[in-house]
Amino acid sequence: MRKVKVAAVQPGRIEIPERYQWYLPGYDNDPQGILNAFIRKQLDVTLRLIEQAGAERCDIVTTCEDAGGVSAYGIDISEKNVFPELVGLAQPVIEAAFAELSRKHSMYIVGCYHTREDGKVYNTASIFDRNGRIVGAYRKVQLPSDEKWQTTAGDSFDVFNLDFGRVGVAICYDMFFQEPAQILALNGAEIIFHPTYGYGWYDSIGEATLRTRASDNGVYIVTSKNYVYNHAGKSSVIDPWGQVLVDAGFRKDVIVTKEIDLDEKKLQPEWFFPCPLTGIRDAGERMRNERRPEIYGRVCEPNAQLEEFSKEKKLEILAKIKSGEYHW
Repeated sequence: MRKVKVAAVQPGRIEIPERYQWYLPGYDNDPQGILNAFIRKQLDVTLRLIEQAGAERCDIVTTCEDAGGVSAYGIDISEKNVFPELVGLAQPVIEAAFAELSRKHSMYIVGCYHTREDGKVYNTASIFDRNGRIVGAYRKVQLPSDEKWQTTAGDSFDVFNLDFGRVGVAICYDMFFQEPAQILALNGAEIIFHPTYGYGWYDSIGEATLRTRASDNGVYIVTSKNYVYNHAGKSSVIDPWGQVLVDAGFRKDVIVTKEIDLDEKKLQPEWFFPCPLTGIRDAGERMRNERRPEIYGRVCEPNAQLEEFSKEKKLEILAKIKSGEYHW
């Protein structure tokens, strides 16, 4: 048996001090001030929950998307834009904090935050091992339209070998699409960690989507979402049958934990007719073997390209967000 205790946090979001709200007339775009007055404090909410997971002797815990809250500044492309600089300031602070806690509790941490490399910003989930080292990093592939303004998309779905098994990561909007979870499962992932800001759909269909992704691919899905009062989405652990084993409901600043057994396969009874016909009782394995990729080519054909807005058009949209005409 490979029993693993997994955890997901559900932190509340703190209010950005009025002085540092980029959409208000008196906005002070001081990166160091924003780091100290908002980002560090938002990060501390998650760190306290990670401490709780460590105290409960979890093997691995995932944060929600953007643990430091830096993305609040990602749509501001005005002359006061500090997003890239904020990412550069926050990244070492966040990484040092996660590394310290993973060492302290001998626990893996899937930490989601923004990173900056070669002048580009990525929405990244780094895997910190039990000694505080980054042993894997996934960059969000499916970026929604607003993130594309200042964030670069990743281009691969990697699976990482940890001391208990193989894991993959899908961040927020990645889970809208069928292919990321499918590719991760085909690449051998046994657990998919899902840091997110929410489902993006209303509550019941969002949960149904996660359950379907888990069932279709025969994997566990561990989702971590930030708390928003009565808002769609709950941190949860879902098994390969698509059953919700535990969820955080709509509670604020809590964690969910569950011990799972990665050697407990998705087995169907020997008498269930597909099993003797194929010689495969594992429903997930059988589905992967019975795929017909040679006729799925249509889904891999290039899309028609969406129009890339000019900076002038983006600034026009930004002005309507500030005025309240558009909601972000």
